[in-house]
Amino acid sequence: MSRESILKLKEAEAEAERIVEAAKAKATAMIAAAEKNGRDMCATAEENAAAEASEAMTALRTRTAETMERVGDDAREEVEEMRKEAFLRKRSAEKIVIRGLMSKCR
Repeated sequence: MSRESILKLKEAEAEAERIVEAAKAKATAMIAAAEKNGRDMCATAEENAAAEASEAMTALRTRTAETMERVGDDAREEVEEMRKEAFLRKRSAEKIVIRGLMSKCR
């Protein structure tokens, strides 16, 4: 082999090593970028999920408060109706008792 061939071979080997090192550096940079992108995407997904959960909880609390108010109103109306009915029955019972006593007294 001639000296010139040996020099070309060494140059080719050196160029191959540079290409391999450049490829390794590029691969390392790509992996780092992919990992960072993945962490960023996870963080964004967690933030979005937390925000959605918070919105859902707020909506649920609002609906619960509205339902409780409606149920409370309905219960108060029902209690008032029961009081009126009890009052009427009491008056009716009083009249029956008074009539019974009056008929015994005669």
